Amino acid sequence: MKILCETQIFNRQTNSNKPKTAKATVAIGFHPTTKQDNKSTLELIHFTPQNRNGVRYKISDNIENMFTKFINDGKATISFKTPPENLMIKCDPIQLKSFLQTLKLGLQGKSSMNLKSNLAAATAIPVKSQPITKIVVTKRAEYPLKGFPRSLKQLTVNGIGLHKVTFEICSLTNLTTLKLNDNSISKIPNEFGRLRLIELDLSNNALGEDTNFRWLIGKELKKTLCELDLSNNKLDYFPIELIKLENVVTLKLSHNSIKKVPFGIRGMKNLRYLHLSTNKLESLPSSIDEVKLELLDVWENNFQPICEKTVEGRLNVTNSPQSLWLMAANAVSNFRLPISSRTLPWILVDLICESPKCFCGRLCYGEPVWERAIEATLDNIKQLVFSRDRLIYADIVVCSAACAAKKAIF
Repeated sequence: MKILCETQIFNRQTNSNKPKTAKATVAIGFHPTTKQDNKSTLELIHFTPQNRNGVRYKISDNIENMFTKFINDGKATISFKTPPENLMIKCDPIQLKSFLQTLKLGLQGKSSMNLKSNLAAATAIPVKSQPITKIVVTKRAEYPLKGFPRSLKQLTVNGIGLHKVTFEICSLTNLTTLKLNDNSISKIPNEFGRLRLIELDLSNNALGEDTNFRWLIGKELKKTLCELDLSNNKLDYFPIELIKLENVVTLKLSHNSIKKVPFGIRGMKNLRYLHLSTNKLESLPSSIDEVKLELLDVWENNFQPICEKTVEGRLNVTNSPQSLWLMAANAVSNFRLPISSRTLPWILVDLICESPKCFCGRLCYGEPVWERAIEATLDNIKQLVFSRDRLIYADIVVCSAACAAKKAIF
């Protein structure tokens, strides 16, 4: 009888503290001693990838102890007298129990079908090759010419001057972690949105040279992505597609040239860590406080003082009637109705997600943005990293003169 298992060998004389675990085959049976007398001895043979011929252990009068306390967990240890070694076995509990029962019968001199195998011809159980799930490429010569295995779950390709994301990478549907940092990527195809990534690192590339970020809102990617790094990509604006990534927890946009953050960032309900250090921000949108951030890093930006021009232009606010589609969008927003392109026109969905809101909660579309009108309210942000020599002011939009008066803007 033989079983496929994981084993460790502990030599009691050398007192090895860190026995190595190996995929192994352990077999038990009779090994012929002499052809003339037709005699054989009961032996156990231990096959490993390092020793394909196997190590033989005599069974009769050679077992010092057997430890089976954790046999229900699929673990047991056989302690031999010669050599003074402990063979620790881990495998399926049912197979292990059967194996030890066969060993017990052999020690008692009883016959068993499992003991009739001839160990002279015994070989290791072939181990199926495990699918490749992780590849790291740090040199151009390491990039596989025949493509990547479809079983990949983690792929890292960094520092090799990669210029584009190939269709082959877009076809790796099992990927959950993709790191393409420190390359020269300037464009990503829309097919990239098919991937079910959880973590995506595109830092230190050249994505700012392209204005197409539609791949971010691909059918699968926008549902699964939790961590996104677009740091140091020569971005001079905040891609509006980012606000539709409702499940993103960590967003890194440091070391770019971003000047404004859109009001629609309030839609990123799961966002907890936002990195915007070393950009060109002059202010923040008033909606930033609606996102319950654990960390907001806006260190080394260009925050400006309150804008006097806004004060002079406050009387431009009017009470003109709203259009029907804007009233519909406000109704959906106010009553917190489900927002889906299946039930609402896509233009209405975009309006609700992207338009700024007045202090009263009403959506404002087409109203002027008052830059740096008030001091930013950051009460819901647990940790704020910023330069203390400058206050942070917020951009606002108001729907009427009455709302402006309530905030003492007039």
